[in-house]
Formats: sequence, C-alpha cells, structure tokens
Amino acid sequence: MQPMRCRCMQRSDLPELVSMSRENMAAIILASWGEEWKDEQLLDLLLDQRVETTVLEGEKGIEAYYCVEDIDEYVFISSFQVRRGSQGRGLGGRMLEMIEERARRDGKAEMELCVQSTNERAKEFYYYHGYDLMYRNGNNLVMRKKLGR
Repeated sequence: MQPMRCRCMQRSDLPELVSMSRENMAAIILASWGEEWKDEQLLDLLLDQRVETTVLEGEKGIEAYYCVEDIDEYVFISSFQVRRGSQGRGLGGRMLEMIEERARRDGKAEMELCVQSTNERAKEFYYYHGYDLMYRNGNNLVMRKKLGR
C-alpha cells in the first residue's frame, strides 16, 4: 500500500469530503430511505465540535476519512469513507485499526457504528473486522465491536 499521511480535517477539505461521501452514499441512501442525499447533514457532522475527523492523504490527495465521537464507554464511528478508486486495497482496515488504537488509548471498551441495511459491501467489511449486529434502527443496522484490553 502506498504511504498515507494522516491529519485532522481542515475547513478547506470540506468540498472534497462531501463529494467523496455523496459519490459513495447517494445511491445507498436512496435505496435505503427513498430520499435524496443531503450535503447539509454531512456538513453538520463534519463541523460538529464533538466529532473528530481524520483525513488520510496519498499521492493523489485525500483518499479517505473517518469521523469518531466519544459516547460514554464506546467510540461511535459516525462517518467512514474511502474514495471509490482506493477501495479494496486495505485502507479501510487500516483506518479501523487507527480508530481501535485511539479507543483503547482512551480506555473505551467498544466501538459502534451504523450501516445502511442495503449496503452489502460495508456490512461484509464490518463483519469481517469483528463487528456484530446489535439491532436494527429503521434502515440502519447498529453494529458493535468489543475491544480486548
């Protein structure tokens, strides 16, 4: 895998992060909820002071990003995106490892996320990385992974 540089999101990253997310998620949101993608919802998340957004850059610019938030005893992954052309190369697994390291360092026992029920590729990815289905919330599946100490 090519070397990646990790850094905190900057406001100048917003257009690229929104574009990447829209490309990855618009069809999934439409299939799951029957609604059009709304950039504003993602922008609200990316600008939320309680949410930590990490950007991964390669030779071609931003390749991926993730947003996490501490909630009680767990870390919630509120957005997790890899540019389409960079998917399938191990970058997602590497990002999960980074989030797990952060969670353990901060004394968290679990990691949690939501995935659209129609997003088969993402569900398989999370199952492969040790996440279990906890419950369904509308068309979202809430998945959790317990962290060993």
